Amino acid sequence: MFLNIAYIVKVNIASLNGGEGSGGNITAMKKIANANGDEFAYISGQALRRYLKETLMQLGEIISSVDESGNPTFKDGDKFLELNEKMKDEKKQKIFKSVCDLDLFGYMLPKGGRRWSPVKVTPMISILPYKGEYDYLTRKQKTADESAKSGNIVQVEIDTFNFMRGNIIVNTAHIGNEINEYTYEVNKILNIEEKNRRLNVLLDAIKYFNGGAKQARNLEDIAPKFIVIAKQKTGNPFLLNALSVDTNGNINIENIKEAFQGNETEKYTVGLTKGIFNNEEEIKNSFEKVVTIAQAIDEYKNLIKV
Repeated sequence: MFLNIAYIVKVNIASLNGGEGSGGNITAMKKIANANGDEFAYISGQALRRYLKETLMQLGEIISSVDESGNPTFKDGDKFLELNEKMKDEKKQKIFKSVCDLDLFGYMLPKGGRRWSPVKVTPMISILPYKGEYDYLTRKQKTADESAKSGNIVQVEIDTFNFMRGNIIVNTAHIGNEINEYTYEVNKILNIEEKNRRLNVLLDAIKYFNGGAKQARNLEDIAPKFIVIAKQKTGNPFLLNALSVDTNGNINIENIKEAFQGNETEKYTVGLTKGIFNNEEEIKNSFEKVVTIAQAIDEYKNLIKV
């Protein structure tokens, strides 16, 4: 079973993922362009997975680190346990139970051995084009005379008053299980209660999602403000291209409805934050049930049965 989680976030003033420098005193953010040359801000999948891990840490979960050889490790009391391809099942079970990110996000070991990620993410892409706006800061320089003016003005690219869309697919059948990538043999490591606890904390991390570059002075909220969660048999993120917002802040409802007509789902739930989208009443009247973001996410907790 898969959870298809499509969402829209509201950006106020942010530079959420740094890009390659263009030279001079300009700090660029990551952008992509369409065929017409319009540029759109985006947050890479690697960055989003990092932000998810950091949110899981804030929720009290243990996250792995990497040793000098590139092997995932985590601290168990006063000792560091290392994950490697030759470890015994008993040690593997202890690591899976203790460290959530190796289970949820997978790994690749430097000398062989890997795990597929049960959690797959799309990059988060802005819905409206980048408008070429900048923030400014000053890089101070030490001078012999403190009364003398010093420092360079730096331009920082920022995305402003925009919306971004993303999609997360969760393969719940792989959480807490080791899957042989050649034979597809399943080795159950966590019991049902532990699997559901892990699914639940992942859903909480999506609910409280936070992170991004330049947060010290451009703190931004990247938690979903509109969300559609579907329970389905396959891992197709069919809702991704159905999410759009016009320049007046209206979500295109017909695109979402049409996407559901062409794809089978066991159930789906729509979540909405008040006061963000101008066609709020249309959204509420277009679906059987529209609840808060928290209620929509909580509805899919404790789903794992085997």
